[in-house]
Amino acid sequence: MVPQPDEAQALTQANEETYDQLISLIENTQGRLAPIIVACDDEALRQRIIQRYESDAWEAQIRPYRIVLGQEPSMRAGLETLTQQQPHLQRGGKAVFTVTGAEMLLRVKLNPQDEQSELDKFFGYLQWTREGLREFRYPIVLWVTYRILHELGIRAADFWSWRKAVLRFEAESPSVIQNSVAGSQPLRPFEDDPDAEPLPPLAELQAEIAELTAQDPDAPGLATLYERLGQVYAQRVRQGIAENLEQERENAINAFQKAIAYYQAQNNRSAEMWALRDLGGFFNSQSRHLEAIDNHQKSLDIAREIDDRYGEALSLMSLGNAYHLLEQYQKAIEFHQQSLEINRKIGNRDGEGGSLCNLSNGYYFLKQYQLAINLYQQALDVQREVGNRNYESNSLLGIGNVYHSLGQYSRSIYFYQRSLEIKREIGDRKGEASSLLNLANVLAKLGRSWDALQHYQQAKQIYRALGLKHAVEECDAAIYHLNQIIPVQQAIRAPEITRSALPRRNRRSKRLLWVYGLVGLAIVLLIWWLRR
Repeated sequence: MVPQPDEAQALTQANEETYDQLISLIENTQGRLAPIIVACDDEALRQRIIQRYESDAWEAQIRPYRIVLGQEPSMRAGLETLTQQQPHLQRGGKAVFTVTGAEMLLRVKLNPQDEQSELDKFFGYLQWTREGLREFRYPIVLWVTYRILHELGIRAADFWSWRKAVLRFEAESPSVIQNSVAGSQPLRPFEDDPDAEPLPPLAELQAEIAELTAQDPDAPGLATLYERLGQVYAQRVRQGIAENLEQERENAINAFQKAIAYYQAQNNRSAEMWALRDLGGFFNSQSRHLEAIDNHQKSLDIAREIDDRYGEALSLMSLGNAYHLLEQYQKAIEFHQQSLEINRKIGNRDGEGGSLCNLSNGYYFLKQYQLAINLYQQALDVQREVGNRNYESNSLLGIGNVYHSLGQYSRSIYFYQRSLEIKREIGDRKGEASSLLNLANVLAKLGRSWDALQHYQQAKQIYRALGLKHAVEECDAAIYHLNQIIPVQQAIRAPEITRSALPRRNRRSKRLLWVYGLVGLAIVLLIWWLRR
């Protein structure tokens, strides 16, 4: 049997609540396939929790088994091997499988001839494993880091869609917490990042909130659930899939505000900081920039108060974005420069790429094009290095803008198209519309009115779905202008076509006149000859 865990090492209240959910899932999903994804960056904490629930499982007559992923990281292969070796499993006895080792998988290929890295194989196996796992009717607890969790919904979307649950344990070891604050493992995605961790379904969150509220209206877990609810509503609004746009927009704001209130009551300053930033980011996306600035400033104040350098850099970046949208470009540059300095100091390469991109935007709008393009290129190099597709597409869009402003339209089209491809690939609807709009503008300048019109209409459709009225109006104005130009262009081209046909018609007429003349002359000669 597994030895008893050290009772002296108690979990934090938040982790204790998560543990209760985990053990409940293990006990209540016997007899059916139940993939449970658990995220934890604290290795010591992970081992304590595994040891504890394995001990509890033994007491509940549930046998624990472990699978450690290796060079061929197939979860199904590990399950199959265990089943063949264990009579208890062959008899259909109660069991729980713990899968570890994902954090040790290599992201790079060991040999140039290898088609995939170990981590690529892991995601590939998960993506195509649904049918292969149906025979394993047990709870399967898959342990991953937050970084891998972030990638799961994107690189193994099918597996993600039929997961039973996603649980998250907060780091408790001081060294892990310090490293997280220093930025070695980002705790949250960048503002408006479409590559962010996939969120739970709306109905699932609503049911959890209702259940927990009925048990205890002041339960600490409600804060996190309301924050997630706000993120779900915000995502639905941004992606244009909200059933009632105005209502869900208000639902997002209300949910974030409730989360903030709960965190304040708990004196959880760090969580309050992130929730304020969530709310500020949503206000920014809805063009409510002054409200965004208010929340981002509060987030920045807390970050400095608790010495969270990573959070400070992100709040500075968010403030810079808000001032940029207010067209206060010099002030935006000051915030982005501060953000860049902190990200470089703490070694946060992903944040460095984001700060460089935003800094470039400021200089572009101040018409310092050479400086802007140099910074965009630096940003692009960093973003490709760390694999941040969202910011890579933003830098490509920025480079396209510079070439557009310099009148180098063919070059700008190239960069706009590359940006558009990535925006569509990662599902960034607002970014897709922005790339379409920029492409339309340059096509219109090249006189390709029909192509421009189609791009304007596609951009308008997306903006309308997102509820961005000012952007819809911008597209409408451009479409109206093109509709005035196109008939004129057609009228101009028509005479050109007619004139181009005239020479051919004239030559044909001349040939006919020569034929008629010769025939007439022949007839005259024939008549003269007969009268002789």
